Amino acid sequence: MEARTLPGIKTVEFLPADETVLYPKQIPVPGSVISILGDYTQMPTVDLTACVVTEERTDAGLVYTTKINGAVIECVKLTVKQRHLMREKFHTYRLTDVYGIQYQVGIDTKPYPEISFSPTIDGQASGSRVVPFEILWKSALPPLELTAL
Repeated sequence: MEARTLPGIKTVEFLPADETVLYPKQIPVPGSVISILGDYTQMPTVDLTACVVTEERTDAGLVYTTKINGAVIECVKLTVKQRHLMREKFHTYRLTDVYGIQYQVGIDTKPYPEISFSPTIDGQASGSRVVPFEILWKSALPPLELTAL
């Protein structure tokens, strides 16, 4: 199993899967450069986010596992209720790395990425509360590079 790490991710944005529109309509393959129509919402991340892609050969073919790990600030932009809705409804994600290159994690068809949050209360007093998150996507596709329309 080979692991590849994308450069540091500076922004993570989400879009409900049912509002994700692949344009022009196509069946992407690994290495495809695609465009997505839709209004993304940026997550209030702390520092850089990590994205690791591993691949595994199975009886069904090559399966890519994309894991995105980071932390968000608990604030008005991302309340407990909003995090619950993100878990309950499927979303796709747009990542922007430190070089400005954008990647799409999840497209307009199943399987969709799943997000989990791990709220913790630290023993130390702090000025802001951060909540670690992980996005997991197992698919026949790795993250796909995005191009502007």
